[in-house]
Amino acid sequence: MQFRVLALCSDGSTRPMVVDANDAVAARRKIAQDGMSVLELAPLGGLGRWSPGAATRAIGARSKFDIDLFCQELLALVTAGVTVGEALETLAHKERKGKTTNSTGLLTRLHARVREGLPLSTALAENPDVFPKVLCESLRAAEKTSDYGPALERFVRYRRLTREVREKLVAASIYPMILLGVSSLVLLFLVGYVVPRFADVYADMGDKLPTASRALLWIGSRIGAQPLLTGAALVGVVALIVAAVRSVRLRAAALAALHRVPRLKDVLAAAEFSRLYRTLALLLHGGIPMVAALELARGLLPLHLARRLDASMQSVREGQSFSASMQDQGLSTEVADRFFRVGEGSGKLAEMIDRAADFHEGEVSRGADWLGRVIGPFLMLIMGVVIGLVVVLMYMPIFSLAEAIQ
Repeated sequence: MQFRVLALCSDGSTRPMVVDANDAVAARRKIAQDGMSVLELAPLGGLGRWSPGAATRAIGARSKFDIDLFCQELLALVTAGVTVGEALETLAHKERKGKTTNSTGLLTRLHARVREGLPLSTALAENPDVFPKVLCESLRAAEKTSDYGPALERFVRYRRLTREVREKLVAASIYPMILLGVSSLVLLFLVGYVVPRFADVYADMGDKLPTASRALLWIGSRIGAQPLLTGAALVGVVALIVAAVRSVRLRAAALAALHRVPRLKDVLAAAEFSRLYRTLALLLHGGIPMVAALELARGLLPLHLARRLDASMQSVREGQSFSASMQDQGLSTEVADRFFRVGEGSGKLAEMIDRAADFHEGEVSRGADWLGRVIGPFLMLIMGVVIGLVVVLMYMPIFSLAEAIQ
């Protein structure tokens, strides 16, 4: 059986290869004999073949496995002196009592793989749909000292802080989205229901109507005459929006457009940088080489930053300092660059990268608050003007008629 492998070499570089082996364990053992460690491993053309990793990936894809809770509970048990195997057995037994069968099956399989002699990181890496690479590689580095506690603690903190940043951005966008949706429904009600009633009243006025009012009445009459077609078009618009959100290419295009908005681009850049720095700090704290850490962090970035990180990674491979490579590619601000240079000079680069992430998360918080205070009233003003214009155009013929009577 063949496996597609992304291996980490001793010099910190990565090397893709194809390995012939009976199973995943044998493939990992073969890579280890060559002095390398496995970052990714997947069957090559193994369609229709059963493997523990494929089974657990299928379970993980269907279930809503709470990684944060799993890591917190595992951390509590490991720091109390419980072995990893016993901890996984305990968690599986707890989930079985709670009747959450998907989580129980996953934890039972993890326990079985660890009992077979696999390291915890390898067992988790067989479930890429559930456990992120950052967690697996942090635990793999911690296995050199057989102390999972610090790695799990750092990962729990990493997840909490990155989740807080995401929640701040989501919270800042919820109110404008609700306001935009409600205003659009009100506008649709006016144009599709109220305007056609006015069209019947103004039917005898003909060309005496103002041009703008005639256009509005024509649009409202067409919408009111075809309610089913209008509903289908509305559903189609919603479906297109959902498809656009799920499309990686359209999301990237939308993100690129948002990066051109003056104040918003600063908040988005701070959020992206904070996540990048937080991930790098987590990996470097775990003892992972800089190039490998950059390689792992690349998958968490949008495409326009991932390309810059590739160039920065190449510069680091060629011997350039981390701070200089990040500055050259526009991946660091003035404050972050200062942190990086201090870290390189003091030998505490991971700690300084973590502090840079803290600083930029503060900027995200302040920027999200500012956007929430500005965008909501701005949208309310715009939609108020549009709805008011519709109302004025509906009543304008009445004003014209009153002037004519006078």
